[in-house]
Amino acid sequence: MRKSVQHMLEDILRDYPKLPGYIKQREDELKYPTPEQDDNVGGGRALNKLSDPVGREVITINDDRWLQQLKKERQAIDECLDESGVVTEKIIQETYFKGNVGLRMVDLCDRQIIPVSTTKAYELRNSFLVELGKKLNVDVM
Repeated sequence: MRKSVQHMLEDILRDYPKLPGYIKQREDELKYPTPEQDDNVGGGRALNKLSDPVGREVITINDDRWLQQLKKERQAIDECLDESGVVTEKIIQETYFKGNVGLRMVDLCDRQIIPVSTTKAYELRNSFLVELGKKLNVDVM
């Protein structure tokens, strides 16, 4: 796996605990848009202006690419975690979700936080990243 792809997938995993907040924030931005400021001072009235906020909301929430990407990432990670074993899930949680800054895989294995050897932990992590990349349609090789 290329390092750039690995780093991208690792960044997505680090953001996973924050994804529900990002999704909610984006939906709120689409539901309650800030009105555009009218710079037309002294202009006439807009007679043909349509006001359909509910219709615009449905279209924009369903069509918003960023929101759909966030949901896709969340679903892919959930599926990979469901399909992985207990040890792999523990590796992913300790490495990416808990934010163990400064603790490397070697440290986690030495402290028996992860109950496998360092080599096996790297293998399990790498296979998880490959599966996640496949679910996200990322060229992992």
